[in-house]
Amino acid sequence: MTLALQILVWDQPDEPPEPPAGIDATWGWRSFAQVGAICSIPRYVENHAQQLRQKYLAFIHDLGERQIAGRRVIDHFDLGDGFSLWWMTLLAEKSPLKSPGIYAVLRLLALEEILTDKRPTALLLISYDRALVRAVRRLCENLHIEFRWRSAGISTGRLSLRGLYDALPHALKGLLSLRHLVKRWPLRTVGKPPWFAGDDALFICSYFIHLDPVLCEQGRFHSRQWEDLPELLHAAGRRTNWIQLFLFSAAVPDIATGLGWIRRFNRDASKQGCQSFLDSYLTLRNVLLAVKHWLWLLRVGWRLRPISSLFYPSESSVWLWPILHDDWWSSVAGTVAMSNCLSIVLFDAALADMPRQRTGLYLCENQSWEKALLHAWRRYGHGEIIGVQHATVPFWHLYYFDDPRCLTSKEPCALPLPDRLAANGSASRQAFSGAQYPPERLVEVEALRYLNLREVVARRNSASRWLGGKWASGSGWRVVRVLVLGDLIPASMDHLLRLVQKAMPLVPPKHEFTLKPHPGLAVDLRDYPGVYAGETREALGHILPDYDIAVAANCTSAAVDAFVAGLPVIIALDGDGLNLSPLRGQQGVHFVSTGAELAEALQTAGFGVSTSSLDRAEFFFLDADLPRWKRLLAVGAPI
Repeated sequence: MTLALQILVWDQPDEPPEPPAGIDATWGWRSFAQVGAICSIPRYVENHAQQLRQKYLAFIHDLGERQIAGRRVIDHFDLGDGFSLWWMTLLAEKSPLKSPGIYAVLRLLALEEILTDKRPTALLLISYDRALVRAVRRLCENLHIEFRWRSAGISTGRLSLRGLYDALPHALKGLLSLRHLVKRWPLRTVGKPPWFAGDDALFICSYFIHLDPVLCEQGRFHSRQWEDLPELLHAAGRRTNWIQLFLFSAAVPDIATGLGWIRRFNRDASKQGCQSFLDSYLTLRNVLLAVKHWLWLLRVGWRLRPISSLFYPSESSVWLWPILHDDWWSSVAGTVAMSNCLSIVLFDAALADMPRQRTGLYLCENQSWEKALLHAWRRYGHGEIIGVQHATVPFWHLYYFDDPRCLTSKEPCALPLPDRLAANGSASRQAFSGAQYPPERLVEVEALRYLNLREVVARRNSASRWLGGKWASGSGWRVVRVLVLGDLIPASMDHLLRLVQKAMPLVPPKHEFTLKPHPGLAVDLRDYPGVYAGETREALGHILPDYDIAVAANCTSAAVDAFVAGLPVIIALDGDGLNLSPLRGQQGVHFVSTGAELAEALQTAGFGVSTSSLDRAEFFFLDADLPRWKRLLAVGAPI
């Protein structure tokens, strides 16, 4: 006779407890802790990542293909010219940075697999998340499992302006989002520049961020996202037309600065490029046209009200509507809907105004505005357009990936794709190939924003190395220097320092720690008793060769610099979020979730790892002569 099995799902910020009487196992919803009868759903997600990611991508594809009133959901979003706004919704975008519910969805899919395997008779959920309660209750009903819920940690109910705003209907929030145009309205004063025409003209769409303020003040356009490529194009006789997406930043804190720089660039357009902001096409007529599109989207959302019953992955008992319904309504009625309608109208106006461009480049992250760009680009008969993957491609950054059926579809309103996708290293190329991106669309280019790592790698190769289980430098043995890389997200930074705090008493005293805080987040080490560490604010490229191990938070991009430079890297995981590290799956990288795991990794990191291994050298393509870019754009001498 099979014994009755009961499990507890623990959705609380503290570590899961040992199962109480009558409960056979505790499954932590937010924790990586796994010992005895305490198990981890986040750890299960990581251990079954490939199948869970594919299951989610398949769900999004299938949702678009589902039929309501005799038409596919995708077709309901057809603007009338073969372009579907479905591809601009948060659901189709699949960004865990914009849609934090994605992590809950993946854990629900994992929970279903666990329940199907364990076959418990009852489940007790301890959580204050009403959406999660609804989803788990429905899952248990569908699997014929007794469901019990105990609420814990419910908020005190204090009112706040943010809470009041969040409670507003999505349609009202969509209208209110137009208030942001007041601040951006002066950008239209740039006007329509005399765009370059002819075969030597090249179009680039970029973000107006990561600029060199000293050079820009002098009227010399220099973007750290494109580095030396504009100069290479100018030297080859190519003239560039730039549409810039304005973003506030430390370098450009206000509209006046951005307008001043653009006007300086355009005085020397033959060298600096002919430049304008997308918002320069803001007119009252275009805003009204965007509102017209938005009203049409409201009607689409009304027609598709039955879609809530379709939020089941194929052959699954998990109902995802409670988790994802806000993403849906924001996309068809709220702020995302209005923003997407403005993108459609503004890119349409910009690409209609521009003379035919034979070649176009844009920074590719598969964000919704990119679909509007691709639609307008092809609508007005421009030539080849290339998406430039300019950063890294982490496994769980789902916006980079689609179900393979989307990538090869010949159906009406198919997913807009660039003619070619430029990958900046072997890691990104392998990520796209592994996700079945069409190989004929993939090309290789140098990683422009990471070219400075060449010098770091060269200096690192002559510095300290791990030999025979001890750290050596020159002819003498010395302490192990550990660089702790700060994060911009306060919760992530706090989690990292708590792990360091727990690990320090467990490692030999030869380990010497130094914190490099993120420039955007101040850290007071006095808040972490027992963390004995120096601090440095020097540029990362200057200091990396002086260290032996790097310890970083989950999302810290600086970990990539340390990895390419040849350091063993340790990444701190937090069960409250996905493993968004671009180094996930790379050899020589350790992922830890407890102080004990961090202490062990600090003492073993480096064994068997070559600081000049091929996988690190080819993680990014770093040839300073840019031979791949020259081949792609047919500039410079034949190679």
